[in-house]
Amino acid sequence: MFSQCSVVQFGKAIGDHLVFFYCKNKKNCNYLRSRTMSELNNVSVHEEKSVTSVRSSQYDYTWEINNYSVWSTMVGGAQYSPVFPSGQDEPIQWQLKFEPKSSQKPAFASLFVELVVPILEEDEKFVASFEITLENFDGTTIVEKFCKGDEWNQGWGWYSLVEREKLRHAVMPTDKLIIRCKIFANTLIVTNTIKENLKKLPEPLPSSLSKDYNTLVDGQKFGDVTILIDDHRFLAYKGILAARSAVFAAMFEHQMQETLENCVTISDVEPNVFKELLRYIYTDELSSLGTMAHSLYTAADKYAMPTLKSRCRCHILEKLNWETAAETLVLAEMHSDQEMKKHALRFLSGSEAGKVTESGGWKNMVRTHPYLVDEMVKALAACRIAEADK
Repeated sequence: MFSQCSVVQFGKAIGDHLVFFYCKNKKNCNYLRSRTMSELNNVSVHEEKSVTSVRSSQYDYTWEINNYSVWSTMVGGAQYSPVFPSGQDEPIQWQLKFEPKSSQKPAFASLFVELVVPILEEDEKFVASFEITLENFDGTTIVEKFCKGDEWNQGWGWYSLVEREKLRHAVMPTDKLIIRCKIFANTLIVTNTIKENLKKLPEPLPSSLSKDYNTLVDGQKFGDVTILIDDHRFLAYKGILAARSAVFAAMFEHQMQETLENCVTISDVEPNVFKELLRYIYTDELSSLGTMAHSLYTAADKYAMPTLKSRCRCHILEKLNWETAAETLVLAEMHSDQEMKKHALRFLSGSEAGKVTESGGWKNMVRTHPYLVDEMVKALAACRIAEADK
């Protein structure tokens, strides 16, 4: 039926079987093998997909102009800020174009945001939005503008940003103008190809170490040492306490009463603060920093835990305001924390110095640490002199 030189391969589906036959230089056809369809489908299936997205960037820039009234009369025409962000390898760069006397509206000052890099062709477009704020020396807003450039090419801005006379009066008494610019730009289109093996291995469960150790803090069922604070009893493990605190390590390494009796009495830390301290020792996490940062800072210093002390310091300084500034200065003084003290004095010598004297922390500082008032006055005077010299 077939020529002698022919090699024929054909298949036929029979039930769940796909049967292959081969005929080669013989009158009869030899059955080679059969394979079930389920076996043929038991292969690793790969899927590939590509995801295209627009990468967005934010640029924040501040341009300070000292002696504005003198500067604005000396310069002629448009004045340009340095290019930002600085650096030769930056893919996107901007600059501000400021006219103390607008070329189109002479009674006004004008301001524009311009794209420097990349240089766009005439038909190329760029999507960006920006905020412009003019402030005086203490941060008071003179004018605030927002603009969205859906078809950005060279730049956007305002010929009549603010009246020149209004601006001249607003920067007094220090004669300092601060221009803040915030740009949001869709700067790059990125396409990533993702290859996936559909027969994936199962993902491992996330770590439960922190959660499990939290049960030791909240459950209070296990431990080899008892901490007594007032009428509260905390169970803990000496090894963990010693690993996290040099003070506890020294306490348990020597034949002190606490070591012999496996019991430690603490009188100068509140129970709820110690529980949070214990939580940090076990899990490296904090759940009540917003309500007890000052108390935890004191406890961290007492038990020689510099990392916890640093985290508390950062939180305290981030939340610094006129109600807490004096209290923070006293805290820094009591614990010889020069870094915290420097930031507290800088805040106290700023624009909200007058409000601070109304706070309870200020009244307490005057009563307990009166010499800090002198330090604050000196810092305030130094700040005013520095502003006047600029």
